[in-house]
Amino acid sequence: MSDPAITTGPTTSPPASTPRQVSGAKARRVGIWRQGCQRFAKSRTGMLGLVLVLLVVATAVIGPFIAPYGADDQSAMLDPGAKAPPSWAHPLGTDRMAYDVASRVIYGAPTALAVGLGAMSIASLIGIVVGGIAGYRGGMTDELLMRFTDFFLVIPVFVVILAVVRLLGGAIVNTPFESIPYLNLGVIILLIGVFSWAPIARMTRAEFLRLKNQEFVEAARCIGATSADILFRHILPNALPSLIVVIALGIGGAVLAEAMIGFLGFGDPAAVSWGQLLYFNYEALKVAPWAALSPGVAIFITVLGFNLLADGLTDAFNPRAKS
Repeated sequence: MSDPAITTGPTTSPPASTPRQVSGAKARRVGIWRQGCQRFAKSRTGMLGLVLVLLVVATAVIGPFIAPYGADDQSAMLDPGAKAPPSWAHPLGTDRMAYDVASRVIYGAPTALAVGLGAMSIASLIGIVVGGIAGYRGGMTDELLMRFTDFFLVIPVFVVILAVVRLLGGAIVNTPFESIPYLNLGVIILLIGVFSWAPIARMTRAEFLRLKNQEFVEAARCIGATSADILFRHILPNALPSLIVVIALGIGGAVLAEAMIGFLGFGDPAAVSWGQLLYFNYEALKVAPWAALSPGVAIFITVLGFNLLADGLTDAFNPRAKS
């Protein structure tokens, strides 16, 4: 007779990873975000940057509805005239073409945010896909994608953008595309995004290399998750805190790049932008400094806000970065 305590036949051991570990990873991710938000709320730098960014966003959203004059309103041509100093009727004065400076600065805020957010959306999409695949696959795939990324890091981006905008602007003259509104602005957004994804790709690769061998990823593999599911549902959400910092810095950089393009006279003439205002008024800096200083201050506040916001996010989600 066999001992009833002794079982015969093949025995099955419990799986090394269970769905409970995957749900535990989700709870860990939620905890990281909660702790990060709590640390961010205590960061004076981050909160100051958030206030400045919200100020710019509010100006872009509600500013055109409360601006004292329209974007192309030259009602000040006769009274008080061009290059008029600040007054109650024109808080920031008028420029050399008799436009109200305050109204033009307000109408430039939506353009700045459209460029910053649009360009970084394109850059984030490309960078996350390239960096994620490189970090997850490794080997020759990683090597080829990173050398391709290095190429975009060393090319003179600003010169290339100016050349493409110039060539495209001349190529669409007397064509059906000439009547498309804001075409040049769309091209500028596309070019800045296409040439700004390399830092995001490198950060994404580093995060995916760090996370791909974690227990929750192994658990996802054991329950049959596909590679795409592991990449975008398990690894990417845990890598987002570090990526948000790079993206926030990139938004400020994109706003500054568009301002420089507009200042050099390559911007979209149909769109009101701060760089364009600098281009039109820098020659009258000694006579009417308010016309050039006002858009310059707007650019400074916007870029500073996003940089301080990124600094605060670094303190919140990556507190070891400073050390």
